[in-house]
Amino acid sequence: MEGMEKRVLIAIVLSVLVLIGYQYLAPTPPSPPKTQQTVQPVQNPAESTPVSQSEALPLSGKMAGEEKTITVETDLYKTVFTNRGGVIKRWELKKYWLDLKKQNKVVLFDPGNKVVGAFPMSVKLNDPELNNIIKNGLFSIDGGDITLNSKNPKAALSFSFVDPKSGKGLKKTFTFHNESYNVDVDIIPVNAGGNYTISTGSNFGISEWGEERIVGFVGPSTMVGTKVIRDKIKKITGPIYHEGEIKWASVQDKYFISALIPKDKINKVIIIKTSDKDVQSEIEVPGGKQSSFILYAGPKEYKRLKSFGVGLDHSISFGWFIVWEVSAISWLARGLFSILQFFYNITHNYGIAIIFLTAIVRVVFTPLTYKSFKSMKGMQKLQPEIQKLQKKYKDNRAELNKAMMELYKNHKVNPLGGCLPMVLQLPVFMGLYNLLANTIELRQSPFFLWVQDLSTKDPYYVMPIIMGITMLVQQKMTPTTVDPTQAKMMLIMPVIFTFFFLNFPSGLVLYWMVNNILTIGQQHFTMKYFTK
Repeated sequence: MEGMEKRVLIAIVLSVLVLIGYQYLAPTPPSPPKTQQTVQPVQNPAESTPVSQSEALPLSGKMAGEEKTITVETDLYKTVFTNRGGVIKRWELKKYWLDLKKQNKVVLFDPGNKVVGAFPMSVKLNDPELNNIIKNGLFSIDGGDITLNSKNPKAALSFSFVDPKSGKGLKKTFTFHNESYNVDVDIIPVNAGGNYTISTGSNFGISEWGEERIVGFVGPSTMVGTKVIRDKIKKITGPIYHEGEIKWASVQDKYFISALIPKDKINKVIIIKTSDKDVQSEIEVPGGKQSSFILYAGPKEYKRLKSFGVGLDHSISFGWFIVWEVSAISWLARGLFSILQFFYNITHNYGIAIIFLTAIVRVVFTPLTYKSFKSMKGMQKLQPEIQKLQKKYKDNRAELNKAMMELYKNHKVNPLGGCLPMVLQLPVFMGLYNLLANTIELRQSPFFLWVQDLSTKDPYYVMPIIMGITMLVQQKMTPTTVDPTQAKMMLIMPVIFTFFFLNFPSGLVLYWMVNNILTIGQQHFTMKYFTK
């Protein structure tokens, strides 16, 4: 599916270029052809030496006698911890559903007993024997089931374990906040030196397993300095190490993410693939020091991610173009997204917001559209003269090109004038494409009547068919500089585009359809009042 969808998008882009450039790039043929707190680094309380049990933990060394689960519930999510290892067993989002009927909520992690890799928030110390004991050990619990709400917005839960033999162990403290997907995490090694790692857990954050789609990304991603590194799952054959200034490490899919954001200086992340469908990201903490993190496990809502101030919003692929990231498209898409959000806040309907956004784009490009139309009309008027020159110099291409350039110069016509202004609109189209196809805000967002999810295809294919008709009308109204036979061949393009768009997200189809309708109106107005 991945390769097929990419080929479809490539075909569309190439088709756009053919449509707007064919008659100009080759005009001389021999015959006519919510609010979060910004993450700030905090001073590590144990900067140079491991924290000792007596200094940091009032632990007796007693272990729990049986496995227990603790449920933490907020207005946004419900999670289940186990004291076996002090890890997360399940993470369910309350505001997001797998289906439009709202029968199945999105669950970021719930593997049952089938875990090949690691559970989220598992810690691996620099001691293989101790690791095995901690992994299967029953931690003592400070706290119980938690229910947060507006009257009780914050609570903490701690897990502690000390091996009676060695006196070594670990303490984990989790602080939860209502109305936030953030969890403050503190990890304190007990009498255990050396580096240790904290894991995102196998596929934690990947709600719907898959590979890369047309846009977006599925798998582990890491921000090192100012660069986001995305490790393609198919290419992970062994441990991958990312070193530098680690801003965050995550596992994500198109719409959801689990990310660990260090509050202290961290310089290393390890990507591990334990099976074809088990991948995790581990942050390495040096020297057995206490460490603090923010765990974010939730939707890739742009405002929430941006509020951290560490570039977590760059996990959203705004700048994707066929096979690579383009920063200019990314910035453009972010600007368009702000406009879309503005209209949504007014209309409370993303479909209507898309219509307003499309209208704004058309207004901005009105001068270019007029210039393009005018250039096409000029070229159309010159067709009889061009055909005479083609007959006269049919055996001398160099003289033909020279004569045609002189003709264009005398009549002040730019053969590329109709093409280049429209080519300049391609980055805007790609920015909108990335925006509409890859933002969770449009996921399961209704428009009207039968269109109840702008992120999926039109179930009855009504909008793609209307879009194809508008393309046909637009093409009929556009001045042509090719002969009638070639003009008839070009009429197949709306049919091809309609076929391509049948399975595209209805939000994208809506944009293109409205854009065509507005362009038809502009062309009619231009023909009536400016080309007499």
